Amino acid sequence: MNYRSILSLKRLADRSKSRALLFAVLILGLLAPQASLAEAPVKIVNFTADWCASCHEFEPKFARALEGYTVDEVELVTVDLTHLRSGDDSRQATIRASKALLRVHNAAYLWDWYGGYTGLAVMIASDTGEPISCVDKTYSARQISDRIKLAGILAEKAAPGRRRPDGADCPAPLR
Repeated sequence: MNYRSILSLKRLADRSKSRALLFAVLILGLLAPQASLAEAPVKIVNFTADWCASCHEFEPKFARALEGYTVDEVELVTVDLTHLRSGDDSRQATIRASKALLRVHNAAYLWDWYGGYTGLAVMIASDTGEPISCVDKTYSARQISDRIKLAGILAEKAAPGRRRPDGADCPAPLR
């Protein structure tokens, strides 16, 4: 299964009233067989929201870049912050859910760094959770794909703590 198929299912789920539940069930059902084989070396944590103008510019390029990868190569972790602006109860529930999701993926520190920030995808090593690279709307689909490829090489070949490419491309932590 490639990301084009998953993104098509997400678009279908987005049309549904219970889109979050439908999407989660579909993804879990599709990914469960692969999960038992091996963990992808790279996870991409995508901070997004429906109200985010930068996300609307970034996501089509991001989706095109992901088309060349399978779930065995890259695991997509979407942190949907759409309800962050929907009132205090929704805001608190979104924050709790986002923090829990990031903890599961060994990336809880990302909330401390970028929580509430959208339009950014952070590539991390699956084994340690260490950040490798970041991309946003300023990157072309080809540049995003190249960053994903480099992240995969670094995650598999470089020693933990030495997986960053030359020069920092992630924004400084916001907090």
